[in-house]
Amino acid sequence: MKMPGIFSALGRAFAPKQSRASAGVPSYGMIPPLGSVPSASGLMISQATAMAVSAVYACVAIRAKDVARCTPRLFVGNKAGGRDLVTDHVIAKLFMRPNRQQTWFEFWQQMMIGYLLRGNAYAAILRDRRGNPVELIPINPDAVMVLEASDGSIFYNVNRIGLWQIAMLRNMPVAVPEEDMFHLRGISFNSLVGTSTIGLARDAIGLAMGLEQQASRWVGNGARPSGVLKSKTRLSEQAAQRLKQQWQSFTGGLQNVGQTAVLEEGVEWQQVQLTSVDLEFIQQRNLQIADIARYYDVPLSRLSVIGGGSTKITPAEEEQAYVNHTVMPDLVIAEQKIMQVFGLDKEGIEVDFDEGQLLRADIMTRYNAARLGVLTGILTPNEVRRSEGLPPMEGGDKLMVPANTAALGSDMTGTAPDGAGRPDSGTLPEPGVATSGDPDPQLDPQGEL
Repeated sequence: MKMPGIFSALGRAFAPKQSRASAGVPSYGMIPPLGSVPSASGLMISQATAMAVSAVYACVAIRAKDVARCTPRLFVGNKAGGRDLVTDHVIAKLFMRPNRQQTWFEFWQQMMIGYLLRGNAYAAILRDRRGNPVELIPINPDAVMVLEASDGSIFYNVNRIGLWQIAMLRNMPVAVPEEDMFHLRGISFNSLVGTSTIGLARDAIGLAMGLEQQASRWVGNGARPSGVLKSKTRLSEQAAQRLKQQWQSFTGGLQNVGQTAVLEEGVEWQQVQLTSVDLEFIQQRNLQIADIARYYDVPLSRLSVIGGGSTKITPAEEEQAYVNHTVMPDLVIAEQKIMQVFGLDKEGIEVDFDEGQLLRADIMTRYNAARLGVLTGILTPNEVRRSEGLPPMEGGDKLMVPANTAALGSDMTGTAPDGAGRPDSGTLPEPGVATSGDPDPQLDPQGEL
């Protein structure tokens, strides 16, 4: 079991001078993981602004919820080559209640949101006096700065946000030692900090934000293209400015759609025609959705994009591909990190996230698959009933074997016919089992043809 963080900090404080590290320095990946980054569109990209883009929100929410649905479990190998479920371990209790405020679904969903946006997810590990982990407190990635020391030590400088977090972390130092922080990192260029996904996708997100704002402003102007006011006489600068303001206040906005304007002094309105670029505005927005979806490896069909699904595969195959290529890597990263941080691999304990809920098919497909599993002797009736949430039935734990199957060894079925050969000591043989010293069934009892 790992030593509590307070004792680790005291040990480093009283270590000999020559072995003490210098002050920690911030550790970055390719892009700074904190704050906002500018995009080529001129818009600043942060967690808040990125999540305001519907494509980013959908990708992050879909993946976070799907991974949080996969219930984590602990298993230990047995002598029969199988696995036994572990329920009395301290980590198994964290899977039920990670902290006093959140369920596991809420906790891991929050962790995945930080992981998907910033490439990093953090949770402080609170321990009891024996050093056992008792609570996991999630921390926003923007509130954490990873510090690395010259001796290889890693610390996490945490900026407490909110009274609850201040109360939960009151016994922890400002720079939390590595053993007291659960850090889930994504793609990294320095092995310590994951690269911010919204930092990498800043231009794609910024363009989507710009198109959204452009569409909103267009609707704010009455969903009409711009135009010019023409006058046959020369207008002073003040008169032109006043005329412009009056026209905008009279015709701008949805509340003024359909109003009738009265022009005087020979002033005429000339509307500017839509260009081919304007007419393809919707197509541009769909392309941005596809561009953002590529960063998150989410199928377009899940983002409600018309025609986003492939016509070459069925919906079931597309769902299987999504689980295999998008969700499974998230589960593997989580399983391995939990085993590493809490030392479960040293105890011979394996972490497994159950993705069965994501692959649950329609009722007819499930029943046909269950029937095939029972008839081929792979599943017992009670195993099928438990998967459907039904109570077990008496005698339902026995595997059923098809009547037309037998072991290999004879001409047709692999065994001798029922009752073949002479009984040993006056007892009848078991069906399909030949006795020792039996003559050839094609010969008579005397061994003659």
